[in-house]
Amino acid sequence: MLVQGRLLIDPHKPPVPGWVRVEGGRIAEVGEGDSPALPAAGGSEAIITPGFIDAHLHLPQIDAIGCDGLELLEWLERVIFPAELKWGNAGFAQQQIDEAHQRLLRAGTLGYAGYLTSHGHGIGGWIDSLRRFPLRATAGQVLMDRAGPPALTNQVIEPLRGVPGDRASMSVNPRFAVSCSGDLLKTVAPMSAGLFMIQTHLAESKRECEVVLELFKECESYTDVYERFGMLTQRTLLAHAVHLSEAEWRLIAERDSVVVHCPGANTFLEAGAFDLHAAREHGVRLALGSDVAAGPDLAMPRVARSMIEVAKLRRILTGQSTPVPSPAEAWKMITRGNAEALGWQDAGLIEPGARADLLVLQPPFEIDEHLIGRLIYTWRDAMIAARIVDGRLIDVPAVENDSPVTAGRFPGAAGNGVD
Repeated sequence: MLVQGRLLIDPHKPPVPGWVRVEGGRIAEVGEGDSPALPAAGGSEAIITPGFIDAHLHLPQIDAIGCDGLELLEWLERVIFPAELKWGNAGFAQQQIDEAHQRLLRAGTLGYAGYLTSHGHGIGGWIDSLRRFPLRATAGQVLMDRAGPPALTNQVIEPLRGVPGDRASMSVNPRFAVSCSGDLLKTVAPMSAGLFMIQTHLAESKRECEVVLELFKECESYTDVYERFGMLTQRTLLAHAVHLSEAEWRLIAERDSVVVHCPGANTFLEAGAFDLHAAREHGVRLALGSDVAAGPDLAMPRVARSMIEVAKLRRILTGQSTPVPSPAEAWKMITRGNAEALGWQDAGLIEPGARADLLVLQPPFEIDEHLIGRLIYTWRDAMIAARIVDGRLIDVPAVENDSPVTAGRFPGAAGNGVD
């Protein structure tokens, strides 16, 4: 399959007119100039970019967006736990997983790191859904044994196992230290065994931090809780990290763990403004996540915009001359940057050998030196003219005004792709 357009190989540089040849789910060849044959997608004015990657989201919370006015712990109790309890019905869970995957594809998110619920059957449903919706993903059963409804805390932990194919993997997902006892946290590192990614939350709100230190009095800090249980590894994703001390930043950097910045969620729950400058000053690896449902938006370009705006606002309020991410930096983070954070070395790239997970964009404005800024600040899913997932050109039903969709079959998911 040939795809023609202006290739966004490096967001810091102008897109290059050219074409991409796709074979067997990977990019086989990249060339400049006119396509050597009739392309299956794109055109001379199209923009070809790697698909977006979301480094932190919750599939069960896809319909809980917008429940405002609550602090984190109260929001979990009143909004999120009731939403996750619905996954006790395996049929409902399957329907919601499929709907979440369809919405992600519509938004141009072709890869993600996410959370299921504590129900064991969710894993099988997730694997089944990925056969229909060929996203690249890592996700896991939420682990928790306290501070929640019995139906969520009295769980049977499913054994970690390989996922068919090479586009998905399971992860170990302790929700956070508030809902995990020491006995449960002791199991996380052995379960991961250095092979499976660990996903958890860290220091999202001040009240959460206070509760954690009350529960783990022997620990010096929230981050120290995870350190003592061997959870800070190169394959650990720590979502939020809003309220950290200098010592905690240093510890995370020393362990080479990844902090996932979730700007939309932090703003929605009024949890705080992430210190992007501190993270960079300490050399901490960073990723960017929507954190749906605390984050109100699945579209990663708008999450990138939120990251820029939070950094600008923090600079205004502090009066410090700290750097603000450029649109090009933000775009790189939601593509190649997040791929690197997840250990996907062959993703987020337009080069031979890379995974063929691409978007064909038709922006409704002039393509000039402000292309990336215009995309980020005016983004709509309608700008996506085509999606190439695992080397297949797939169709997603258009939805007026980018509104949420109802659950349903995905036309391109059952083998209807163009090779």
